[in-house]
Amino acid sequence: MQSLPQSAFVGGFILEKIMGPISTGHLELTSRSPNDNPSVTFNYFKDPRDLQRCVDGMKIIENVIESNAFSTFRFDSLSIITLLNMTASSPINLLPKHANVSRSLEQFCKDTVMTIWHYHGGCIVDRVVDRDYKVIGIDSLRVIDGSTFRNSPGTNPQATVMMLGRYMGVKIMRERQASNGAK
Repeated sequence: MQSLPQSAFVGGFILEKIMGPISTGHLELTSRSPNDNPSVTFNYFKDPRDLQRCVDGMKIIENVIESNAFSTFRFDSLSIITLLNMTASSPINLLPKHANVSRSLEQFCKDTVMTIWHYHGGCIVDRVVDRDYKVIGIDSLRVIDGSTFRNSPGTNPQATVMMLGRYMGVKIMRERQASNGAK
């Protein structure tokens, strides 16, 4: 962070989210130990339509930044090109950086792509868990968290995860009460 100019800390970032990307990645356990990290391949932009969606979104962001309505929120001395290069030089991911990424929105998208902390999709319903969130082929184990979402909710998924947990908790309790009452 010390290598960034002070101006990088004045203001903020505008992020673009590609809802429901076409590209898919791969997650694989490397061992049975919960202390070992899994092997993860994100495959960002494997499908070229995702890259085009990013470029189209960046063009919209550029139009917003250059609009009169946004003018009071930007520094006149910082052009779009400067802002893009500053963003690309920030330590937002571990990918190699390219100089002057502002020349190509495609390269900017590739250099700045990241997952924003809300991982989902690693434990898909009907592939890894059934519709009762029971792990297929395993007795007495359920997964009830954001990994079961095919698509991420439009905002922070915490409330959605909590609602799913409450719903499934109530459902499990009712199932147990019904089976205990039947005995």
